[in-house]
Order: sequence, then structure tokens, then C-alpha cells
Amino acid sequence: MDDTYPLVQARDELGQLVNRVRHGHETIVISDYGTPAAALIPVDELAELRRLRDEADIADAEARKAAGGPVVTHEAFMAELATEDRQAAAS
Repeated sequence: MDDTYPLVQARDELGQLVNRVRHGHETIVISDYGTPAAALIPVDELAELRRLRDEADIADAEARKAAGGPVVTHEAFMAELATEDRQAAAS
């Protein structure tokens, strides 16, 4: 289970928490008024998350193209994905 720190405490202990994440490969969750708000994760895990997200975006674009979906600009497509991400996060 990930350790969770309130924002105020995390701010006071940021250097220590970063070292735990960097050297111990831990994940630290930061809460704001009891609600998870952010996470500290190792940089290599961030790179992997970005790679997986990019692969999912490419697969989505290819599926839309194969289904005969409308052709849109890259910017419009990315805006649509961002909207979908926000909607998923809100639910």
C-alpha cells in the first residue's frame, strides 16, 4: 500500500519523500483535505505511464480510422482525448 501524506506534511518533508521515491522506488500519495490529490512516483514509472498512454492513444486513433471515423487534426484529436480523460477522472 502506498504511503499517504497530507499536503502540509508533504511540503515540510518533500526532500525526504523525494529520496524515498528516487532510491526506494516507492510511490507517495499526497492528499488535500483527506482526498488524494497527487502522487510522487519514480521517473522511470512516469516514462512507462507516458509510453502506455501514447500506445493507447495510437490504438484509439487507428481504431477510429479503421471504423471510417471522421478525419480530424492532431490538435483536435488530442483535445478530444483530454476531454475524455477529464470526464473519466470526474466519474
